[in-house]
Amino acid sequence: MLKTTFTLITKTDLTHDVYELTYSCPDLVRDPPKPGQYVMFQLAPGLNRSYSLASFTLTTFTLVIKRVEEGKGSYIICDAEMGQVFSGMLPLGHFVLRDTPVSKCFIGTGTGFAPLYCQMLGCIELWLIQSHTAFVFGVRTLVDVFYADEIQMIGTQFVHFQYVPYLSREDKPDFQKGYVIDWITAENIADYVEFYLCGSPIMVKSAREKLEALGIANERVFWEQY
Repeated sequence: MLKTTFTLITKTDLTHDVYELTYSCPDLVRDPPKPGQYVMFQLAPGLNRSYSLASFTLTTFTLVIKRVEEGKGSYIICDAEMGQVFSGMLPLGHFVLRDTPVSKCFIGTGTGFAPLYCQMLGCIELWLIQSHTAFVFGVRTLVDVFYADEIQMIGTQFVHFQYVPYLSREDKPDFQKGYVIDWITAENIADYVEFYLCGSPIMVKSAREKLEALGIANERVFWEQY
């Protein structure tokens, strides 16, 4: 874990309230993150905010953050100008990709996307691409969708890959209508050994319960909630 500073170098609006933010952090080479870990921003005395890494290199990291007006800090981070320097600590967290040559299923909602996406990238880096891999992800409406093209592009590097996007409040072509936990059936999960979950506490709890009811052992399920 490093106590360091990092500088905002790019900012992209992904939706009306979700931002992609990339930071330069030369110290990162001293303690490279693992896919699924997070960074803690120290914004002010008593005000710390943590966000999972969506991707990283040896000198940079990228976040995908939802700007919450009434939230404690996200608006400070999302409204920052290019070149602004932040203090914080990284890498942190134990929700990390297992370096195991088995099929993996990633299930998430909202900005729970970031660690799952990072873990999927990690599968490519570790050459864990021969087994079945699934990315099951949900948002509310079509205007909330982001990174769909990037997921499809990454998926072409896997031997067996499926991307299953859900919309909970709209019925649109190419999307499943409903919730990601609806996908968890005996038939759909049959090809997968490990399951990685990230999203709201309700989603994570429901997904874990459904997996357990279908006979998936707890040691095969890894999760984080926000």
